[in-house]
Amino acid sequence: MKHEVSPARYWNIKECTIPVGKVTIIADFCKGGDDCDECIRFCPEKVLDRGTVPNERGYFPPVVVNEEKCTVCGRCQLYCSENAIFVQKIGERVVTPDEIGIT
Repeated sequence: MKHEVSPARYWNIKECTIPVGKVTIIADFCKGGDDCDECIRFCPEKVLDRGTVPNERGYFPPVVVNEEKCTVCGRCQLYCSENAIFVQKIGERVVTPDEIGIT
């Protein structure tokens, strides 16, 4: 006999929250563009995109395009070799069962 456990047993779906973050980019530290785009590539929520304005070193730092999707995972911060980007938690938001794949 197979016993299946309902996801609702472990998740309080009505009160499920995820963190909301603020992304800060120190443009003059960044070496983005063709040389580096690790923060963009490793962001699971696609919060960042390639920038078009060069910094004082001639590199193109990323721009924040979907900050409301930032979940403060910290991957951009982790993979940035220049320490030019960091995230901080500014709150939480309630997510729907569809957003997290529990229906």
